[in-house]
Amino acid sequence: MTVGIGLVGCGRWGLNYLRAFSELDGCRVVAACDLNSDRLREAERRVPGLRTSPDLDELLGAADVDAVIVATDATRHYEVALAALEAGKHTLVEKPMTTDVGHARHLCDLAARGDRILMVGHVFRFNPGINHLQKVINSGTLGQLEYLTFTRTNLGPIRADVNVAWDLMTHDVSILLHFLNQRPSWVSAQGASFLSSRCEDVAFATLGFDSGVIANLRASWLDPRKVREITVVGSGKMAFFNDLESQEPVRIFDKGAMREPSYETFGEFKLVTRSGEVVSPAIPAAEPLKNQCQHFLQAVTTHRPVLSDGGDGLRVVEVVVAINQSIAQRGVPVTLRPALAQAA
Repeated sequence: MTVGIGLVGCGRWGLNYLRAFSELDGCRVVAACDLNSDRLREAERRVPGLRTSPDLDELLGAADVDAVIVATDATRHYEVALAALEAGKHTLVEKPMTTDVGHARHLCDLAARGDRILMVGHVFRFNPGINHLQKVINSGTLGQLEYLTFTRTNLGPIRADVNVAWDLMTHDVSILLHFLNQRPSWVSAQGASFLSSRCEDVAFATLGFDSGVIANLRASWLDPRKVREITVVGSGKMAFFNDLESQEPVRIFDKGAMREPSYETFGEFKLVTRSGEVVSPAIPAAEPLKNQCQHFLQAVTTHRPVLSDGGDGLRVVEVVVAINQSIAQRGVPVTLRPALAQAA
C-alpha cells in the first residue's frame, strides 16, 4: 500500500515535512496547499509532479490523499485539522495541536468517532537522546527525581500568531510530561513582550508535581545564543541533555549532595558533595522528524496507536494554557485539575 500524503502549509517546517515524507518508502506526497504562491512554487520545485493549490477543499476532496499533514500557523491548526478529520483523513498536526483546550478535546473526539489516526508533531518524542534519557529516569538510575530545568533560546525566528510559550515551551512541556508520565498540579509563569506588544517573546515557567518534583522552563526568541538543554537532578545521580551536541548529547553525572548522617550542633552541619565519573552513553544517530513521520506512516498502514496521539497533544495544550493564564496574571499560580486548568 502506498499512502498518499497531502501537505497543508508550505512554510519552513512544512517543507521539512515534504522532504522527510518524500524520503520514506511506502508513501508519496501527492498534493500541497498554501495561500502563498511563492511557497507553492518552492514545493513544486522540490517535488516534481506535486499538485499544488491554495484551495484546502480541493486537497481534502482528492481520492488519492489518505493522510494530511497540518503545518500551518498554530492558530489555524484547529480549523485545518477539523476539516481533515471531517473529510475522513488520518491527520498529523504540528505542535501545538491547538491553542484552546475545548478545540483539542473536539479533535480527539472526532478522531475517535471516525476511527482515524490523530497524531501531534511533538518531535522530541522521537529524539533518540530524549528517549534514552527517559529510560534512564524510569530505571531509577538517578534515584528519586528532585528537579528539572529546560532552556530553549535563540535570536528568532519570531512568530506573529502565538507567543514563545506556544512556539518553544510546548516542546519542553511535551518532554517533561513524557519523562514524568504525570501532569503538574500547578504552574506559575512570567513573560515579557519586548519585540511586540501582542506576543511574549520571553517566558519563564515553574511547574510543580504532587510527587514533589519541580521543573523550571525558560524560552526566548530574544537571546544571543541558541540553546537546547535539559538538566535532570536526582537524589543519586544527575543527567544533562544538549540537543546541539551531536557526539555526546546525553551525559550522566555520578554526582550528588547529602547531609552528614548526624551532627551535634547546627554549627557542625555540613553539606557533603560527591563527585564520580561522567558517562556519555552511545546514542544512535537518527533524524527525529523522519522517525516521527515513519511512525505516523506505520500507524496509518497498520492502524496501530501512535505515541504522541491526540490525548498527548491535549495534555500539552492544557499545561500551556495554564502557563499563559499565569503569565496574564503576572505569575499567580494556576492549578490544573482533571477537567480544565483553572486559576487558583
